[in-house]
Amino acid sequence: MHNQHLAKNIIELYRKYAREWVALRGEDLYEKVWLDRVLALVPAQAKILDIGCGSGKPIAAYLLAQGCRVTGVDSSETMLLMAQQNFPDQTWIQADMRQFHLEQKFDAILAWDSFFHLTQDNQRQMFAQFARHAQLGTVLMFSSGPAHGEAIGELFGEPLYHASLTQEEYRDLLTKSGFQVLNMVAEDPECTGHTVWLAQMVNPR
Repeated sequence: MHNQHLAKNIIELYRKYAREWVALRGEDLYEKVWLDRVLALVPAQAKILDIGCGSGKPIAAYLLAQGCRVTGVDSSETMLLMAQQNFPDQTWIQADMRQFHLEQKFDAILAWDSFFHLTQDNQRQMFAQFARHAQLGTVLMFSSGPAHGEAIGELFGEPLYHASLTQEEYRDLLTKSGFQVLNMVAEDPECTGHTVWLAQMVNPR
């Protein structure tokens, strides 16, 4: 039960430490190798949904520089205020990633370093969210843990919850949601040890 409480506290942590987190995160684009894999699969001026977008830097900034349009969703008002100030021409929406419903389909959906803060059950439910905002050909990229379990990290001295399903279950959830796995690397040394999934919608509902 303790871990469930920590999971519920994630939104509050990122609200409380939004500006400190942005400063800590910096603008080093260690995700570039994976973002380029997404960009290679989407049309020019792609519409991209960034779930857990934070301040928009550095990920949305890079996508915008490549000519994309970005819709960002985050639960932290402070993060979104920074995103709005950084990129006023894009769309920034305050919402819980588990519950928002946009009347729009996107060319790509990202859930980078955000989805893995959800509990295992909430992660399972997110695949319907991904599919709801996807059309034929939509590229989905998210980072997860490398193996089944829960892990407690730290953010500015406070416990930071992460969870992961098995790789087999992620594959199964993707397939059942209409996605085909294109690439998956566990603890990628080219991307600061991130475990990354890249999939594409082949069977929209």
